Amino acid sequence: MQDFDFENALAMHRAWKMKFHIALGRVQGEDFDTRPLGDAAQCGLGQWLAANAAELARLPTAAELLPVHEQFHRESKAIADAIREGRILRMEDPAISAYLTLSTRIEGLLIKLKRELQASA
Repeated sequence: MQDFDFENALAMHRAWKMKFHIALGRVQGEDFDTRPLGDAAQCGLGQWLAANAAELARLPTAAELLPVHEQFHRESKAIADAIREGRILRMEDPAISAYLTLSTRIEGLLIKLKRELQASA
């Protein structure tokens, strides 16, 4: 199995809250491509999950993480689009609150998966 930097993955996924906060002040009405943001396969975690799918298949946490990670990226894109279009104007928006709950779930699953991999090594 390929090595993976779980701490970096956690940091990168946590960083989206700050990115959305910054975006609120900068990208409304701007024309920028949010498609890559919506593609879970383009981030390091998504690439690692795909490259190690056969080995990870035995771990229930990995199976649980995959759809949550994909949803995280779909929601990230939807929020970025909404910010750009002026439909989200503040960090307290319900869409961002729901997204933060999803982000916390990903963090928990990543930590759990890391522990499971360490225990099976």
